[in-house]
Amino acid sequence: MFALFFLTFVCLVFNQFAIAQTETREKRITIVLKDFYVHPNTTQAKTGRLTLEAVNEGMSIHELVILKTDLNPSALPRKEATPHQGIVTEYLVNEDDARITTIDEIEEFPAGTSQKKTVVLDPGHYVPFCNIPGYYDKGMYASLHIVPQFNGLSFPLFTSSGNSGMKKHYGFIH
Repeated sequence: MFALFFLTFVCLVFNQFAIAQTETREKRITIVLKDFYVHPNTTQAKTGRLTLEAVNEGMSIHELVILKTDLNPSALPRKEATPHQGIVTEYLVNEDDARITTIDEIEEFPAGTSQKKTVVLDPGHYVPFCNIPGYYDKGMYASLHIVPQFNGLSFPLFTSSGNSGMKKHYGFIH
C-alpha cells in the first residue's frame, strides 16, 4: 500500500514539475528573411503564445505576414499589385481571400535589422511570408505547423503512406 501511495505521489510531483517547466519556458521562433527565401528555425511549435523574431538578412526591405490556411504554401490566392503606368508586372498574396486568415504582420523593416511580434496561435497550419510585391512569387514563404500542448508530455508524430498506414516516424511533440 505504501509503495502505491509513494508511486502516486512521485507521479503527481513529476507532472506538476513538467507543467511548471512548460508554462515558464518562453516559446520563440526565429524567422530569417533573405532575398528570396523565408527560413524559420523550426517548422513545428506548440499552441499558445509565441514570440516571432523576424531577422532581415537580405539586401532589401522585407515584411513578415503570418496567416492560417489549409492551402499549400505555394498556392496562396494572389492579386495584382498596384500597376506601374498601367502595366501589372507583380502580384501580392490576397490577404482578404476567404480561404486564409491573416493573423498578424511585422510591417516593412530594413535590411540588417530584426523585429519581434508576439502572437497567440491555435493548432493548425500557418504560412509566414513576405508580401512585398513579387517576393512571394520568388519563394519568400515557409510552412509552420502549430500542434496542441499536452502539459509537457511527449507524443510521437507519424505520417501515413498509401495503404501501408502509419509507418514513418518523424519525431516527438514535447
